[in-house]
Amino acid sequence: MPYPSSILLLHGLGGSGEGSVKLLEQTLRKSGWDQATYLRPTLLAVHRPEPGKPMDRVFVQAWDELNAVLAGRVPHLCVGFSFGGLLAPFAPSPLRLSICSPLAKLPPDALQRAASREGWQILHGSLDTVVPADEHVAVLPEHVLRIADPTGSHDFDSWMDRIAAWVQTSWENHPINGVLRGTEKKPH
Repeated sequence: MPYPSSILLLHGLGGSGEGSVKLLEQTLRKSGWDQATYLRPTLLAVHRPEPGKPMDRVFVQAWDELNAVLAGRVPHLCVGFSFGGLLAPFAPSPLRLSICSPLAKLPPDALQRAASREGWQILHGSLDTVVPADEHVAVLPEHVLRIADPTGSHDFDSWMDRIAAWVQTSWENHPINGVLRGTEKKPH
C-alpha cells in the first residue's frame, strides 16, 4: 500500500476542518494520495473554546467529540496541527504525527502515556513563536522521534509542501506500511 487508506487530520485551536488540514489533504492528494479517505472533523471544543475554560477541560471535550466522530473506526494515519497535535498521540491510529504542538501543556503522566505507544512522531518549526520548539519539544521523552524544520513556523500554510513531504516520508518509513503491504520482514 503506497499510502494509508484512511487519514485523520486534526486542526488547531480556533481552526476548523476547512483550514490548514484541508490544505494538507489537497497537497497529499496532488502528490498521489488521492484515493485515501480523509477525515477532517471540526471539533467544536477546539474550534470555539469557551472563554476561560481550562485547557485540560477543552482537551477532554475535544477527545469526546473525536471519539464520537470516529465511532470505533481506526484510521491508518493521524496528523494533528498545534492543539490537534495534542490529541493525535492518543488517537487509535498506528502512526500519529504532531506538528508544532504545545506539548508542555500535557501533564507529564499523559505525555509518558502518549510516548509509551510506538508510532508517535513530532515535527516542529524552529521559527514557531506561538509554540516555541525549545519549550515544547524539550518535554518529550528521548525515544520520541522529532524533526525540526529550520524555517517552519506556526503559519502552516506557508510550509505545507514540507509538512506533506514529512507526513509521506513518515508513512513510508513506518513498519505499519510494510504490514499493510504484506512485505514486513519476518524473523528467521
